[in-house]
Amino acid sequence: MRFADLHTHTYHSDGTRAPREVIDVARSHGIDIVSISDHDNLAAYFETRAYAASVGVTLIPGIELSCGFAGVDVHILAYAFDPLDPRIDHRLRAFRDARQRRGHAIVDKLRGLGINIRPERVDELAAGGAVGRPHVARALVEAGHVASVSEAFDIYLAAGKPAHVEKARFQVADAVELIRSAGGVTSVAHPAIYPDHSSIVPQLLDAGVDAVEVLHPDVDEIERERYTNLARFRGKFITGGSDDHGKVKTVETLGSIKVPESWIAPILERCER
Repeated sequence: MRFADLHTHTYHSDGTRAPREVIDVARSHGIDIVSISDHDNLAAYFETRAYAASVGVTLIPGIELSCGFAGVDVHILAYAFDPLDPRIDHRLRAFRDARQRRGHAIVDKLRGLGINIRPERVDELAAGGAVGRPHVARALVEAGHVASVSEAFDIYLAAGKPAHVEKARFQVADAVELIRSAGGVTSVAHPAIYPDHSSIVPQLLDAGVDAVEVLHPDVDEIERERYTNLARFRGKFITGGSDDHGKVKTVETLGSIKVPESWIAPILERCER
């Protein structure tokens, strides 16, 4: 049996690993099926698909989409869609542009607070990918304004803090329709972290999301069983991933989650078409 990790990040969004490093570390842990699910961004997929194939890793097209639903910020993972679909390219370009403007707006707010970091450095840390708050946080750490990325969020960047700027979001129905029209499927990311998740997650499945990410570092055994049963009751399937961001987070999680290949047949079947 092969194992998968369907939730990883690179420096093309808010992680620190190079795409090849994700493949190499996954292989070292016995993982042969990987999806790099960067935020609103397929750059890592195109960069590393040939390398993954050359070392025997099945690389599944993936992205993580920030969505709004019932007033809550939720993340929807998308898999096995056509990565060359022009509709997806158009929407992701628009979101990357919005992220870029948001990142610079955060820098402007920080400057208004007397904290100077260069927007060019934030762009460099994003490495050509989608600019996010973690890149601003890392710039703050580099400049000595805070001791850690988590401190940057706690003091300046989290919702309600003085440098916070709202981000652009998909509506869940739009995200589901976009991915489905390109031949893909969707999954609720890290379901247990949302406010009132026991109410929100069933509504997301009823809204058309195809699966739930039940194997995740922030989903405990009780919630894993809850959402596995919920998915089965609604005729959905289950997914999982480490949500690894490299050194951005205190713990590097790549290799900690191994999803049995049999769980993700609906994804693999689409990849074979």
